[in-house]
Amino acid sequence: MIIPSPNLSDPFSGNDTYFFPLIIDKPGTYILNSSYMVNGSAIHITHSDVILEGFGNILNGSAIGSGINLNNPDHAIANITIRNITIKNFETGLFIKNASAIHLDTISLTSNMRTGLCIDSSENIFMTGFSAWNTRNDSTGGNGILISGSKNITIIQSQISGNGKSGKTNAAGVMITGSPDISIIKSTISSNAGYGIKIEAGSDNFFTTDCDISANSGDGITIEASSFPEIQNCILNKNKEAGIELLKTKKPKIIGNQITSNIMGMSVSDTEGMQLSGNSLKNNKIGFDISASDIRFYDHQISYTNTIDSRILLYLNGAQDRIIGPGTNPAMVILVNASDIQVSDLVLSKNCAGVILVHSTNITLSDVTFIENGVGLRSEFETKNLTCTRLHAERNLASGYYLTNTEHFLLSHLYGQENPSGIYLRNATDGVCSNIVMTDISGLKTRLPSGITLSGCKNITITKSEFSKCTYAGLLSDTQHLNLSENVFSSNTFAGSVIVSGPVQIVQNSFIKNDGTGLVLKADQSTIRKNTFIDNQKLGLLLVQGNNNLFAENTFKNYNNYLIQDKNTINTWNVTSSGNTNQSYFSGNYWGDPTGEGFSDLCTPDPDGFCQEPYILQNDNIDYHPLSAQKTMKASSINTDLNQNCREDLQDVVMYMNKVSSGDTASLYDYSGDGRINLQDVVSLFHIIIKK
Repeated sequence: MIIPSPNLSDPFSGNDTYFFPLIIDKPGTYILNSSYMVNGSAIHITHSDVILEGFGNILNGSAIGSGINLNNPDHAIANITIRNITIKNFETGLFIKNASAIHLDTISLTSNMRTGLCIDSSENIFMTGFSAWNTRNDSTGGNGILISGSKNITIIQSQISGNGKSGKTNAAGVMITGSPDISIIKSTISSNAGYGIKIEAGSDNFFTTDCDISANSGDGITIEASSFPEIQNCILNKNKEAGIELLKTKKPKIIGNQITSNIMGMSVSDTEGMQLSGNSLKNNKIGFDISASDIRFYDHQISYTNTIDSRILLYLNGAQDRIIGPGTNPAMVILVNASDIQVSDLVLSKNCAGVILVHSTNITLSDVTFIENGVGLRSEFETKNLTCTRLHAERNLASGYYLTNTEHFLLSHLYGQENPSGIYLRNATDGVCSNIVMTDISGLKTRLPSGITLSGCKNITITKSEFSKCTYAGLLSDTQHLNLSENVFSSNTFAGSVIVSGPVQIVQNSFIKNDGTGLVLKADQSTIRKNTFIDNQKLGLLLVQGNNNLFAENTFKNYNNYLIQDKNTINTWNVTSSGNTNQSYFSGNYWGDPTGEGFSDLCTPDPDGFCQEPYILQNDNIDYHPLSAQKTMKASSINTDLNQNCREDLQDVVMYMNKVSSGDTASLYDYSGDGRINLQDVVSLFHIIIKK
């Protein structure tokens, strides 16, 4: 193997023979006068003041060792230039450690196994016309460029493409960790199997401009736990995750970028003091995503010059007395520390949320449609006095409506379908949900997809609403002081409602045609009155555990009306009469079945219409005065907005009559309360709507 002698006066003499690995331990200019196949490491530079000229030749390895290694374990080296060389098929193409003042010009690193270029504990490195191609490793995934514990590195007019192995989370075109003051300028980082550029903790003052960062299998750029990054005038296109992701980042500047056709345009989490201006997000599945564990992470400067699919990303921090509507036509609305804001007549889609409310007060939303967002409406950080009317949420990825730490709210005439969760209330207090329709709610079983979910809430009222066709439950709650009245829970897979805390008030609701159980209850000191449990396939009522509850004036018509799991529970199954002294009660429950062969269907009535014999559920659970067929309670199937246009009018009556006449009665309600669907219910529905 021939390489020219380190003779500064005559570097091209070429009279000496060298065997690899070649160690360059003296200053001077060295010439690679031919291409070589190398079995192991090729060249090891251990001295400062070295120029290695490749003249376009190739070092071709055997998947082990380094093509070129710049490192002296005893002391730092500096002032080294390497240019015009291709290094391929080594474990690491070019390795630099404990070195400074390094200039790399027109170097191609191709098909190396672990890393194309590895820079460790070094500084003041400048590279131009650099390329790293096709680095991949079955164990690590491989990186085009790996920079660790280094600083002041500039990459200009370079290409880092096709690196990494799919499925390896640490694979990247450029991986930067613990390395400040890194700049990437006018370069292409594309088609890498992991991230385009991944920046890990301690890599402050990262800067990139005029780069094309596209078609990477992870994020285009991801920055975590670093300060003062700047991303300017870049193209981030067709990355399979986010174009830009910021996590726990301080004071980033994101200016003038084109972020297109990624799964997510931009994702920001627990990031502080962001400046965002002049960015265009287009054709991303989710345009913009922001989340925070603390309210200070919502304190950003986001100008009106940012657009999502050519509409404004409207970020209002501290705004007051504003009306937002079709004239503004935003793609997304984020209100932080805002008050007295009205949002109406908008269609918001394909963002983490259509509307985000953060620590805001006196907010009104009306006639807004949320389609294909992560969440339709998100409210958090002690938002108060929220009124939502006539909202529509469809095909959102996580939830139609998500309210956490929200106080004093009214949700009225809300509609949702095809969301994994219809409405999710978490740590919310003093709220009313009225005239809600949630249907076709489905998703992963482990997430318990339900029409409305209440977690850790207090003082919530849900009334005159319908929850149907949910693959878990119409309602799921662990909330205290929940009031349910005049609601319909129908055709849900596991249960109409699952309630695991109390006390609760459940009055005049219908639990009908659920595939599993009408009501699953685990609560004490609760009232369950005047409800209808009809045609639930498994059970009408499952009482898991609970004492001192009152069950009265309910209608049960299921093949299995009840199951009490706790044998020691003690509850009341009648309304107490005045002056009662001996556990004699009145107004019990109706215990029938769909065939008319149940206890109450067949019992002998007394003059007041009660069965003469008590109905014994358990030793300490006895209905002393069950209702007979002469004294059935009216069914409470309240939903009357059948065409779901947020109005109750004669169009609903016509729609009901047409369905009855055609025999399509599967989704209809028993408004007359006689246990049947027929034209009498058309008359009853007409009278209900006229009275309203």
